[in-house]
Amino acid sequence: MNELMSINDAARNGFERLRKPVWANTMDHLKIDIINGTPGPWTHLFAPFNKECNGRDPVDILFCNMDYETKMFVSYEGPLPDSPEYQNAVTVYNGCLQDR
Repeated sequence: MNELMSINDAARNGFERLRKPVWANTMDHLKIDIINGTPGPWTHLFAPFNKECNGRDPVDILFCNMDYETKMFVSYEGPLPDSPEYQNAVTVYNGCLQDR
């Protein structure tokens, strides 16, 4: 497993894509904007379920009340959202919220 890092650690070291190891779906991850070695004001939550649940993927989240210092993230090394593997995971959720 990767070493845990904080959001600030990730930005300083150029890691844009992060995830918490406890997240159930291994493709769920954040992409932070790095501006001059520090995290920008927005993060982008990528998750295969987002499209079905929220109508879009990623979901943009303003960094407010986020803990920038606690080491709780690892670098994300899974498939990127435009990859066939990720897109196949998205299709698994298509229509699952529709009334039957």
